[in-house]
Amino acid sequence: MKQRILYVLICLSAWIVSCDNEDNLSPTETPEIGYVVPQGDHDYDQKIVDWSERCNSFILYKFKMKELYWAVNQWIESVEDSKSSLYPYTAGLLAANADENYVGQQLDLLEKSFLNFYRDTMLMRCLPMKLLLCSQLDWRTADNKVTTRNMYNSYDCMAFNWGNETVLTMTPEQKKAFKVDVNLAFLKRLLANGKLSVCVDFYSLVAYTPTITNQNMYSRGFVVRGTKLENDADNFIEAIISTTYENLTAEYPANNYTFNGILHPTKDVNGLVRARYDILVDHMKTAYGIDLQAIGDTVVN
Repeated sequence: MKQRILYVLICLSAWIVSCDNEDNLSPTETPEIGYVVPQGDHDYDQKIVDWSERCNSFILYKFKMKELYWAVNQWIESVEDSKSSLYPYTAGLLAANADENYVGQQLDLLEKSFLNFYRDTMLMRCLPMKLLLCSQLDWRTADNKVTTRNMYNSYDCMAFNWGNETVLTMTPEQKKAFKVDVNLAFLKRLLANGKLSVCVDFYSLVAYTPTITNQNMYSRGFVVRGTKLENDADNFIEAIISTTYENLTAEYPANNYTFNGILHPTKDVNGLVRARYDILVDHMKTAYGIDLQAIGDTVVN
């Protein structure tokens, strides 16, 4: 009993001492982790704030590169590697913050090409925490081959290019490529993490063996050779969002191995591509409010 009383007295004394020391507390000098908008006082900042409130995601043009380069199991920045003369770099990204003089135009491109195609509730549920606006977004291979990217999917963010003066002179082809790349990456991201699903009927109409070739893919209901069950929906989504309905239904030769004409009987000899197209488009529109064909038909001005 005496031991219990002694224990209580010791705890009480420690609590009193800790309370007495409250006046001596000082704030940490380490910056707190978090994101705040607006980041400036430009005309476009209020639009960024509106998107943040609507979709619970931060559109950032001021950020440290670690926000993009960090991943769960690696650092994805391309850096010099002196170990080999044949491969002088590590494969990875080369990125830079958006030029604030062009963020307004970049945001307009992002809205017309991507955000406006989805309900706020879908964006609220499915956007990553951060949308990073970049003026440079390149991928460099170990042998120093550099490819410019429209966007990049990372662990907790999506990064977008064109935050520089070239956004003012984008060609229709460049705008279309941006639209397709961004929406395809977003939709594949959602399928991969289970936030979108494809109904069973889409898969039940076809068989995945034997191997799907150029010569038999259309008659068997596929739009890409070598299709497997795990990438079948991805292939169909890419076909739809990258091609206007007019081109999907136009007549093209059966040996024209593009998405053009895949809904015309010349290619779709058994009507399986059309049947699967209807199932997928109707399901996405009914279940999620996503109009895949509207994305494919939209010309970004």
